Amino acid sequence: MKIKRKKELKEKGWDTREITWAEEVLERSTRHDIFLSTLVFWSALIVIIFANFVVSFVLVPFLVVFNKITLYSIVILLAGVVGFLYNFLVTDIGHLETKHHVLAGIIVPIIALANMIVVVLVSNKFIESVEIQNIPHNPYSIAIVFAVAFILPTIIFHIKNKIVG
Repeated sequence: MKIKRKKELKEKGWDTREITWAEEVLERSTRHDIFLSTLVFWSALIVIIFANFVVSFVLVPFLVVFNKITLYSIVILLAGVVGFLYNFLVTDIGHLETKHHVLAGIIVPIIALANMIVVVLVSNKFIESVEIQNIPHNPYSIAIVFAVAFILPTIIFHIKNKIVG
């Protein structure tokens, strides 16, 4: 508790023992809040990574059947939805340190990129093996489009907060 706040409480008639007790109660609740926030953060991270894998597997039939504009539209839509979910879950968790946000901001997009590259490569192998009349897709361009669409909701959220305040 800040010294100024302690003086205010003394002026209101609080004795030293009561102020010390109040400090201890506030400290306990803060530690509890930090623990719960960290737990929620890691749970949200696991949910987002799982959602990334689910979206990747949902994209396989689209990768096999569609080309260019339709495929990229679907990739952008699905990545945007998962990105919005990610932003919603991670940004509203209280008591997180900057390192948590940086960690999530690095780990999740890297996993999304790697996952999309693997899924596109697998779907390209499927296209070749079944001899479907579709050209193989560039895994890196699809992965980059997915990653950009994935992080776009977070970028928009931060820009909006800087403008609005």
